[in-house]
Amino acid sequence: MATEARPRASYDHRLAFGAWVNDMRNQALPLQQWPAPQMDDLTVAGITRAFDVMADSGYQYLDTFGLYATGDYPLDIVSAFDDRERSRHVERIFKAAEKRGLRMSLPLGLFTWGYDRIIQEDPEVRGKNPDGSPHAHAMCGAKERAWGYVEKLIDTMFARHDFGAVHMESADLGWCDCPECGGKYGRVGYNARLNMRAGAYIKERHPDVLVYTCPINWMPWGLNEQGEQFKLAGDDLTAVLDLSRHIDVFMDQGHRGRMLAWEDVPKLKCAYGTSGGLWTYHGARLDRLTYFVPYPKRAAQFLREHHAHGTRACLYYQGPMDNPAVEVNSAVAGRLMCDVTRDPREALEDVIETYYHPRSAEARAKLADVFLAAEEAYFGQWNTERMKEQQRLEPPGEFCVGLLFGLSPDLIGILWEPFLDAEGRTACRKGMIAALRQLLDIEHEFADRARLERLTRALTITIQILATIMGAKGEPWTD
Repeated sequence: MATEARPRASYDHRLAFGAWVNDMRNQALPLQQWPAPQMDDLTVAGITRAFDVMADSGYQYLDTFGLYATGDYPLDIVSAFDDRERSRHVERIFKAAEKRGLRMSLPLGLFTWGYDRIIQEDPEVRGKNPDGSPHAHAMCGAKERAWGYVEKLIDTMFARHDFGAVHMESADLGWCDCPECGGKYGRVGYNARLNMRAGAYIKERHPDVLVYTCPINWMPWGLNEQGEQFKLAGDDLTAVLDLSRHIDVFMDQGHRGRMLAWEDVPKLKCAYGTSGGLWTYHGARLDRLTYFVPYPKRAAQFLREHHAHGTRACLYYQGPMDNPAVEVNSAVAGRLMCDVTRDPREALEDVIETYYHPRSAEARAKLADVFLAAEEAYFGQWNTERMKEQQRLEPPGEFCVGLLFGLSPDLIGILWEPFLDAEGRTACRKGMIAALRQLLDIEHEFADRARLERLTRALTITIQILATIMGAKGEPWTD
């Protein structure tokens, strides 16, 4: 692939991860089960708004699932694209990306995600669980007919759109464990083989496309006997190293700890990637201004650390850009991926200058203080050792604002245990109030009043929800 001139301390592959198309939506879908399937004007508007931030900040691609289907491609594959209204909206997304110099990534649930209807109507390709029972979502990788569906989907998508990358994810909803699949090669070995064959198929037809594997669920989520996340070793590591010869990036996102040890990164024959060490997952049901969790300082810390260990790709989570913390988190991280040696404070002030239009350097600096104070008010109360002990999991890279599944607006889960305990909520609320007080002192020093109003509302509602939780738990919350 042709590469642009960049600082040496940059990430070569800078991908924005919208996760699902409506996770970037700026208006909530309060009664919608996850993942939200809508494709309408508001979906396109949310993604387009995110494109503006991505283009300003140095991202190259947007990776988002749900362009055409969430779980039900038909047997013929191609009729999934017959919805003219949906196709019109998707074309608008591609044109908006092209206008801003961005490329779209093809989201490929490899043998899971998208094939539920196919395995119901063609049970011959359905995968099996270890006990031989039918798998709820996975196709069988030993069936050539199953590969026919996958390859037809790839070919159909490329025939319709100019994708610049492909996201391959084979185990999010499980995998086939029949004697010819996982039963023969093991969890990692089997999934590596699926990605190897699919990667070779894509590269043969589209050699300039960036192909990357996301190995979610390839390793257990819990801790080993040493109290650490399981790492790839032995035959599993060998399988991943073999896979690395056939793809461009091994995207070890790190939802609950990375799978590859730092010392093994140089052994890969492809680039190594993460999701930046810390990210919020937004879903679609919650009001976009009912939470406020900026983390520019921690983003800089993780991006620098990962780059120093050889990470050269990042799949960085996005969200609804109407939320002031989401916008700042995405914009700061993009700038730092372009040059990890950049002062994170300077990058944050650059973002504030770009979006808030301060009337003075002093106002710009004070607003940066507001974001950093709110970051510390929340994340400064995390007790990661307690989290590990209580959950027997590594502290989260990904933390969901609310519940993933549901049919109504739910709780703001990040303000409860295990993230914040009673003492943490008290300190967080105190710090958020201090940040709000400083914000109100300078609110007339910025030309973009709409952004200031959203920022004020997000901070205010976060403080109110903290007080409500504390009151319900019998914790003192009055000033």
